[in-house]
Amino acid sequence: MGTAVCWFRDQMKDKKFRLFIFAALVVEITLAAEFTIFSYSILKTIRYLLLIGVLFLIAWIDQHKKKIPNRLLLFLLVGRIFLLLLEWLVFPGMGLSLLISSTLGMLLGGGLFLLAHFISRGGVGMGDVKLFGVVGCYTGVGVIMPLVFLTVMVSAVYSIVMLLLKKIKLKEEIPFAPFVLIGTILTLAMGM
Repeated sequence: MGTAVCWFRDQMKDKKFRLFIFAALVVEITLAAEFTIFSYSILKTIRYLLLIGVLFLIAWIDQHKKKIPNRLLLFLLVGRIFLLLLEWLVFPGMGLSLLISSTLGMLLGGGLFLLAHFISRGGVGMGDVKLFGVVGCYTGVGVIMPLVFLTVMVSAVYSIVMLLLKKIKLKEEIPFAPFVLIGTILTLAMGM
C-alpha cells in the first residue's frame, strides 16, 4: 500500500497527471449523476464507478509504461467478487443471473482478445486480454460486445488519424488501455 501512495504522490507532481485526475473526477461525477437519473441501484453505480476509476489509472500507466499492472486487475477482480456477493444478498432473485452474466462477460471479453492475441502473434498483449476479461466481468455478457466494438472503433480512428498525420508508423505499438477506458465510458454513458 505504501508503494501505491508513493507512486500516486510522485505522479501528482506532473501537471498532466493532475489534469488527468481532474478529468477522471468530472467523468465519475457525470456518470454518477446519469446513473442516478436512470435509477441504477447503488451497488450497480458503485460497480461502474469503481471500474471507471481504476481504468483511469490503468490507462495512465499503460500510456506511459506500455504495461497493464496485474495488481490493479486483481484489485478490480476482488472488488467485483465482493460487489457480486453484495448484489446477490440485496437482490437474491437476480444473484444467479448476475453471476452467469459476469462469468460469461469475462469469458467473452477475455476470450475475444485471447483469440486476437494469437491471431496477431502477440500484437495484442496479454495485459489487454486480462483487462477485457475483467471489464467483461464488471459489465456482463450483454454489454461487453458493444464495449469491444466502441473500443476498437475509437482505437482505429485514432490510429488512422495518427498515421495520416505521420505521428506514428504503421507497425508502431500503441497502448490499448486508454481506448478501453474511452470505450467503457461511452458504452456506460449510452446506457448499453
